[in-house]
Amino acid sequence: MSPKIDLLDSLSEIEQSALIGISRAVNPEELEALRISLLGRKEGKLSRILKGIASVESSERKLIGAEANRIKKVLTETLEIAQANFEANDKDNSKFLDVTLPGKKQWKGSEHPINCVIDEIWQIFRSMGFTRVRGPEIDSEWYNFEALNTPLDHPAADEQDTLYLKESGLLRSHTSPVQIRTLENHSPPIRVLAPGMVYRRDTYDATHTPAFHQIEGLVVDEGITFIDFKATLAEFSKRFWGAGTKVRFRPSFFPFTEPSAEVDVKRIVIRDGQEVETDWIEVMGAGMVDPNVLENVGYDPERYTGFAFGMGPGRMALLKYGISDLRMFSQNDVRFLSQLSDGPIR
Repeated sequence: MSPKIDLLDSLSEIEQSALIGISRAVNPEELEALRISLLGRKEGKLSRILKGIASVESSERKLIGAEANRIKKVLTETLEIAQANFEANDKDNSKFLDVTLPGKKQWKGSEHPINCVIDEIWQIFRSMGFTRVRGPEIDSEWYNFEALNTPLDHPAADEQDTLYLKESGLLRSHTSPVQIRTLENHSPPIRVLAPGMVYRRDTYDATHTPAFHQIEGLVVDEGITFIDFKATLAEFSKRFWGAGTKVRFRPSFFPFTEPSAEVDVKRIVIRDGQEVETDWIEVMGAGMVDPNVLENVGYDPERYTGFAFGMGPGRMALLKYGISDLRMFSQNDVRFLSQLSDGPIR
C-alpha cells in the first residue's frame, strides 16, 4: 500500500475517533486533553501525520495536506462548540448541582399590610351595620371644602397643601367628600364606611407621603347622640387593638364636625414575653356632624344628627405591625411584603 493511501486512511480514522471522543467528553479537562492529543504541536496525531508528508511524492503532498487541514478545521470548530457548551452549563450551575440540597422555596404572595388593615377595619364596621361606599379621587372645591363647612380661604385649601389640577378640580385631600355625595344621594338612616386614596403636598419621609389611604366613616339618622358616637368608636378600638385597650376622646377642632375629638388608645402589647401597656396614641379624628354640613345637602339639622370619623390605615398598620417607616409600604420589597404570608410582621 502506498504512503499516500496510508496517510489518508490514518487521517480518516483520526477524524472519526476524534469526533466520537469529543462528543463523549464529560468535562472541560477531558476536552483539553483531547485537543492536545489531536492538535498539539509535538504529540498531536495530526502533527505527526503532517510530519510524515515528507515521505510522499511531491505530486501527492497537496492532496494530503488539504485533507489534513480540512480535518484540523473540523476538529477545531467541534472542540470550540463543546467548550462553549461547558461554559454555558457552568453559568447555569448545572455542573455543581447538589441533589442533597433542599429545593428553592417558591415565593408566596400575600396581601399588602395596608390592605389587610383596611379589610380588618371594614369587617368590624360591617358587623355593626355599615355599608362600604366610594367616590371619585378627582373632585371639586365644593365637595372637598365648601360643602364640608371649610371656606376656600382656609389654610387647608391653600395651594401649598392641596394638589390642584391644571384644567379644573383637584385631587381630593381626604375621603370626606364621599360623605357629602352619600348624603346627597341617599336618605337616612345612613351608616357608611369609605376607604380610598387621598393626596396632599406632603414631604415623602418616614411619617408622611403625598399619596396615602384614608378611611371615612359616617352615621346620620334621627336621634344620633354623642353617646352613640363614643360607644361605636370605643367598640371598634377594642375589637381592632384588643380587649384590654383603653380609649379616650380629647377635644379638638375640625371644620365639618362640632363638637370634634381626637381619639387616643392605650394598648396592651407583648414585649419580652410580658404584657406591657403602651402610652396614649392618637389613631383618628372624629366628631358630631356640623349642622352646616347637613344644611348644605338639604337635611334638617333639627331633625337629623350624626357623627363622622377619619383614620389612616397606613398609620394603623405602622402601629399594629410595629413598623417604623411609612415608606416601606410603597417600596415593593418582597422580603418585607411577603412576611404577612407567614404571620404578623416582626
